[in-house]
Amino acid sequence: MNPNRRWLIMFFLVAGFLAWVLASKMIGSFLGWSGLEGWDIELIGNQFTLSTLVGLIVGLGVGIGCFRNAGVSELVTEVIVELKKVTWPTPKEIKAATIVVIVTVFIMAFFLGIFDLVWSNLMDLLYPNIQSG
Repeated sequence: MNPNRRWLIMFFLVAGFLAWVLASKMIGSFLGWSGLEGWDIELIGNQFTLSTLVGLIVGLGVGIGCFRNAGVSELVTEVIVELKKVTWPTPKEIKAATIVVIVTVFIMAFFLGIFDLVWSNLMDLLYPNIQSG
């Protein structure tokens, strides 16, 4: 049995869920855009309509189809194996890297501000405003 099977199943559940949401929104938008919103009948309250049901069927088809496809399952399993090899940073390392990024952004903003100030003053000297009177 594949030791990564639960991650594999979780991935395809999330992929199927995303396909469901995307398909139901696209179908609902298409029906509204084409003037056929009357076809999008409410099945269980106003949140579960015909487009939601069709999107659910599409999502289930995508999730199950990808899960049963050996090539896709093998690719996802390889990604899971590689992600398990990753050394994730500690919270202390994340904090230090965040501080470095913030300081670098402020330093670059300062230099770009100085450059912008010098450049705009130079352009004002070269191309003075012409007052029409």
